Amino acid sequence: MPSGSDLRTAVDLDRVRSHRLARTRTAIAEAGLDAAVLFDPLNLRYATGCRNMQIWTSHHFTRYVFVPVAGPVVLFDYGGAQHMSDGLGTIDETRPAISWDFFGSGARAEEHARTWADGIVDLMDETVGPGARLGIDRADLLPLLELQRRGVPVADAKGPMDLARCIKSDDEVALMRESFAVSTGAIDAMRKEAVPGVSENYLLSVMNQHNLANGGEHQETRLLVSGHRTNPWFNEASEKIVEAGDMLVFDTDLIGPHGIFADQTRSFVVGDVAPTDEQRRLYAAAFEELHHNLDLLRPGVGLEEFVEKAFPMPEEFVARRYAEIVHGIGLGAEYPFVYYPQDAPHWQYPGELRAGMTVCVESYVGREDGVEGVKLEQPVLITDDGPIALTDAPFELDYL
Repeated sequence: MPSGSDLRTAVDLDRVRSHRLARTRTAIAEAGLDAAVLFDPLNLRYATGCRNMQIWTSHHFTRYVFVPVAGPVVLFDYGGAQHMSDGLGTIDETRPAISWDFFGSGARAEEHARTWADGIVDLMDETVGPGARLGIDRADLLPLLELQRRGVPVADAKGPMDLARCIKSDDEVALMRESFAVSTGAIDAMRKEAVPGVSENYLLSVMNQHNLANGGEHQETRLLVSGHRTNPWFNEASEKIVEAGDMLVFDTDLIGPHGIFADQTRSFVVGDVAPTDEQRRLYAAAFEELHHNLDLLRPGVGLEEFVEKAFPMPEEFVARRYAEIVHGIGLGAEYPFVYYPQDAPHWQYPGELRAGMTVCVESYVGREDGVEGVKLEQPVLITDDGPIALTDAPFELDYL
């Protein structure tokens, strides 16, 4: 097994962090904001390059960063963790975070929210001046009410941050390739262990072990299933024992090195047996849809236009279709998002594909009255010359 250092790319991480902070400031300014407070761990990491208990802080508001269009960036980190930002040129000052979460504040939650709001108002007055417009990417009720009581103009910062993150620099693409190399290695390690008699949970653990051993961070979902549990999709890994002839379907959803969401899906038949005719038919249908839609990825193609040109899914699979055809990828699932034609009238928004976007194309096929399903997903970089794969994880071409 290669070590984590064997998979590293020669990327200047200081340059990556400076680039991302500059894009953050530009996005905030273009949205008509003077500053933003970012709570989302992905946005905070994008703007500063600093990570700390990323999963835990995704459901506890105990970490946030103040980013003005111009002026010092102030990180508010969990108590006792201020050293996590040492040496980062993107952060001018680190202070202890003020939390109002009930588990830590109890009956004093409103008081602590007032203290938080007072601190943010003071910081805005010092940095961008009174009456400035503040963006917030995730609003919690108590502090939002306190900002409103103080007359602070508040607007959404999540949209601007999604737009900032959707275009990747060459350095970022190199980091993504590194993360996908680890993810593909995790797939290879899991496939070697995918023999009749092991459990789905065990195979999931093999992927996680490889990811962690090679600089990865965690896994966002538990989507590894076999046999009848592949249809419908979104069952989670369980103690089910994998049997010979089962279709095994998995979505890596690994957060790899540098926090990159290494999202790719493959399906294969377990054991030294040939796929059945039905398994081949399902696989071929998913493969055809996937590659038809991959070929549509060009700069300037509108998202609504993409819906119109997307592969026409056979009626027998429509009821079990996936949630989307395309989604962006970076530190997580990101903008843009393309819906299936059946869902587009209610949900599809305007926009267009651009060079430098990194996206995943998805396909899931399974009949309502069927036993198994097949899912495939391919991550790519959109360029002027078309899509370029970010992974070399193989498909089962012999099934075709």
